[in-house]
Amino acid sequence: MKKTKFTREDVVLAAVSVIDSEGISQLTARKVAVEMGASTAPVYSNFKNMDDLAVAAKKATVEIMMALLEKPGEQLQFINIGEGVLQFAKNHPYLYDALFLQPTTSYDPGPQIMDRILEKMATIPELKTLQPVERLILLKKMAIFTHGMASEICSGFLNQYQWRELLLLLEEVGEALVAASHRSLPRKEQDNDLLGTFWSKCHNSPKFDDCLETEGDSDD
Repeated sequence: MKKTKFTREDVVLAAVSVIDSEGISQLTARKVAVEMGASTAPVYSNFKNMDDLAVAAKKATVEIMMALLEKPGEQLQFINIGEGVLQFAKNHPYLYDALFLQPTTSYDPGPQIMDRILEKMATIPELKTLQPVERLILLKKMAIFTHGMASEICSGFLNQYQWRELLLLLEEVGEALVAASHRSLPRKEQDNDLLGTFWSKCHNSPKFDDCLETEGDSDD
């Protein structure tokens, strides 16, 4: 009888399933093998070690979360992104924990996720006229607030009534932050220097001027 051949993707999907049901601390070659209905051979033939598999599983998890973030909703598109994060934490608390609540090792998904959300924000009508740095600051503010709520969800402090409350808070805070981003006051020179450092950490660009260009300016 011909053996079933398991691909690298099969192993990754099984690893994601193990993490989703038990948490990343429980990710072992044996449990991944059981999930696939196989021996541990496909795990070690496709990955050097379990750390490499964990990184691949996290990258696959990012795609699961981004699919939720891109779903249309009833609120402003920017607020829908935040709601997608909360929905992901609610549906997959162990996956959220693996991405954001565990110590950072060889793979930090944060910058990649931030970049992809920023690309999305640049296409949203109520945000595309903002300078790129203002979109980044807006996203960081919203991320801090949303991450706090998502962490509570993962900790189990949630019931059906609290869920509606969280969405209401998210909507009100999101609308307030978007409104504030359109009326930001001129900043002091030292604040601009600080923002330049902030920008370079996120985009590997040391020039503050790069984050002052608006969508309209880039066509010149």
